[in-house]
Amino acid sequence: MKIFQILNGVCHWDATKLHPTLNSTLGRYAANIAFVEAPDFVFEGWGYDASAEGDARFIPPETPKGWLYDDRSGTFYPESMNTEE
Repeated sequence: MKIFQILNGVCHWDATKLHPTLNSTLGRYAANIAFVEAPDFVFEGWGYDASAEGDARFIPPETPKGWLYDDRSGTFYPESMNTEE
């Protein structure tokens, strides 16, 4: 699991290195700063829907036309670089 700071509906900061558990964030930040546990496949910049439950709370970025998304690294790359065909 990862620990993310949520800002304006976005997984803003991956705080996992500093805070390996959600409990380790308690009392260290203002009460209006939200942290959540996220699956390992979530990266900074993903959307966050607090009204959803479980993994459905995390919304992957929209892939631009002509690009593919690498689930392992959380980055985009041109379709022309696709070697999985």
